[in-house]
Amino acid sequence: MSEQVQGKTSFWIRIAEHNLYDMCKEMGFTEDRFIKYQKKRFLRAILLGFPLILAALFTQWWWALAGVVISGFLWWNEYNRAKKFYGNFNFEKQLQYAKFTRMLIPYLLQTDATLYSVFTRLLDRLEDSHVKRALERLLIEMNEYPNSEIPFVRFAKDASGTDSSILFMTTLYDFQQNTYDQSIIMELGQLSSDQLFEGVDEIITYKLRKFALYPTKLTMSSFVITLGYAICMISEALSEGLF
Repeated sequence: MSEQVQGKTSFWIRIAEHNLYDMCKEMGFTEDRFIKYQKKRFLRAILLGFPLILAALFTQWWWALAGVVISGFLWWNEYNRAKKFYGNFNFEKQLQYAKFTRMLIPYLLQTDATLYSVFTRLLDRLEDSHVKRALERLLIEMNEYPNSEIPFVRFAKDASGTDSSILFMTTLYDFQQNTYDQSIIMELGQLSSDQLFEGVDEIITYKLRKFALYPTKLTMSSFVITLGYAICMISEALSEGLF
């Protein structure tokens, strides 16, 4: 967990998994929203597991164990769902950034094109997304800090967060400040193409993984039904043996 998160005093943040708060924060969660999410997650786990723990006071002790296991599973499963949601979010984030870089290169190759004017034109073409919002901030900060690469680095982190995106944007800054060498733009275009093809490979892998999980989900569903039946049979056998 990051240093910023470790400094938090909220109980609900401290009991979160090591990367859960960071993932939710990247997806736009405020601290209050994250705490509400944790409370709802905890309440759901307790409500479904506590009745079995309570039943153990009047039946067999292992009902309490079953209640603890179910509560733990529901707590873990919600975290697993959050990781999958974050994976989808990050995948869409990288795809939108790849589209942005592909649109950017042809504009930069036009005669007398400036980086600011190109960004302004792209702002009208981009669909509403995190990339467009990050680009709006970049344009504002380019006016406030005209000789600083910090806005470019911040945009790269907000729009993509990868090392290659930071390299891409800092190279654009150097291009604007120093060279205006169009060969640099061609190299960036090649880098953008490589990233896009990597994104296509990730799409294929992602789709195949989703289809591959269907048999596992069906098997696990059958296992849950079988386990429930087995627990009932064992409970009945133990009850008959004791009484």
